Amino acid sequence: MLPQGLSLGPFSFSGYGLMVMAGVVAGLWLLGQTAPKAGTTGKKAFDMAFYLIIAGIFGSRLAYVLFHLPHYAVNPISMLKYWEGGLMFQGGLLAGLLVAVILARLQHLNLLMMADAIAPGLALGQAFGRLGCLLAGCCYGFVAPDSFPFGQTFPFGSLAPAGRPLYPTQAAESLGLFAITAILLFLLQRKRPVGLVLGAYLALSGCLRFIVDQYRGDFRGPRTFGLVPTSWAALCIALSGLFLIVFLVVRQKRKAKSLLTQASAALPTLAQPAEVLAEEEEEPAEPVSND
Repeated sequence: MLPQGLSLGPFSFSGYGLMVMAGVVAGLWLLGQTAPKAGTTGKKAFDMAFYLIIAGIFGSRLAYVLFHLPHYAVNPISMLKYWEGGLMFQGGLLAGLLVAVILARLQHLNLLMMADAIAPGLALGQAFGRLGCLLAGCCYGFVAPDSFPFGQTFPFGSLAPAGRPLYPTQAAESLGLFAITAILLFLLQRKRPVGLVLGAYLALSGCLRFIVDQYRGDFRGPRTFGLVPTSWAALCIALSGLFLIVFLVVRQKRKAKSLLTQASAALPTLAQPAEVLAEEEEEPAEPVSND
């Protein structure tokens, strides 16, 4: 764990901040690889990603601050210190989505195509971000029973309760996001409807977050019907992804069926001139009158 970060001469970096930066760099590198496979150019994807990164960090920090407003009301300047830990992914996703829609309209871009290109890099960046949570001790789990073999113990000075084995929620979600990145890259190689990679990202990441949330021990708002707000948000994200996948697959099948119907209807029309010509050749010639 690196709750205090690293110091290099006059510069100091928190472990959380280092992992966030590593996630941005890794996500942008992967975006350069996925953009051509998604059917767009690297320049267009990088231009949009630049604004999405800014919107994502701002939105996720704003959501975190709003959820912990009593704490930040005492020390307002600490609202700006995101590198100390404290980003809520759902806020970043919402802010990024709004900015993406606006940019796609202004620049006449195919939003689903751009989203397919960005989704694997986004999942990879999240995976590194969760490693940052592990280093800082935020987003920690409940106290694990003694029989649980993978309990994570944090040192004093971290954001997590020290000296007690906790469920490794940060590591578990990070590993899950690395796996989701691999799945999205596999889908990107396949023939698919545009937008399917985005749908898979939303469905898989939402399900992962919903499961991990059940083992989280940090405060994430009051429970409603047994679920905290972040769990409800994760459930909505997962369902929206599933809906998008079903919609795209059904639409593709309807298009294929429509094209097949049009092709079948065109075949008799194409064959008609030959049939008419054959009938005319078979008609007997009229007898010539000798009158």
